[in-house]
Amino acid sequence: MVRRIAAVLFVAGICFAQPKEPCFAFLLKGDIIAVCQGKTTQITHRSNIENFAVSDELASLAYISGGEGTATVVNLKTGTSQRVEGADGVVSSCGGILPIPVGATAGTHDVVTGAALTFAPYLRFRCSSDRKTVVGIASRELYQGVPPTTRIAAGADVDALYFNVSPDGSQIGYFNSVRPLCVVSLPNTPRCVEHETMSDPLSVNDSGEVLAASGTGKGCVYKTAYNFSPAKAADAGDDECLGVGYWKPGLPAIVFLQDIGRNPQWLWPGTAKLLADWSRKAN
Repeated sequence: MVRRIAAVLFVAGICFAQPKEPCFAFLLKGDIIAVCQGKTTQITHRSNIENFAVSDELASLAYISGGEGTATVVNLKTGTSQRVEGADGVVSSCGGILPIPVGATAGTHDVVTGAALTFAPYLRFRCSSDRKTVVGIASRELYQGVPPTTRIAAGADVDALYFNVSPDGSQIGYFNSVRPLCVVSLPNTPRCVEHETMSDPLSVNDSGEVLAASGTGKGCVYKTAYNFSPAKAADAGDDECLGVGYWKPGLPAIVFLQDIGRNPQWLWPGTAKLLADWSRKAN
């Protein structure tokens, strides 16, 4: 009886903690999907998108198709686009969209504006929208400050490609493949949760709520790493399904907002509308 009550409370706690009407975008079978205020909209119809990011502040979208290493950057207000070379991936950070190179570099640039960004000695970094809060990898560990002043986590706890910072700089999210997903608001201690397979950049909002591409424990059939479907039997398939996971400190486990999907990120409602408007014109 005690176990049953505990299980009911556990599930009730998870349901109560879910965001009521979240606005976010994610990648599903090679296309960008936006969910906002109960409405789901397919933004692209390409079936070959491997990575994307949206800048709320600059009202822009960047996406990378089929191993091109080139980002297509779209101004969502005007509909104009440009192609930016040298991007293996993209992430929303620092008030814009940054490339994710495979190799560490001494500086980077905003793919939307072309503005150079360098915060020595960091080779990999993320920052708040106003770029006053900077978090990055120094001496193989995660630090905050320029120069690095506050150690956040050991290198073994952090995937150097996928950590992130909330737009206002108050929340920092990080994980590694065999280490927990954590959120910290300095000077407090990190709050963490265990996870299955996890990939892609985290998206952290100013309240410390995190979106992550996380393993669901069920099997999927993969056409490509970004185009997959649930297997007929949960224990079958090529590999574990990735879904859109939601978590915030205090929640006992990751909650899935979408059963399959990758590369999730929070959106402003106004940006979700811009994406839908652009999609209608572009498609």
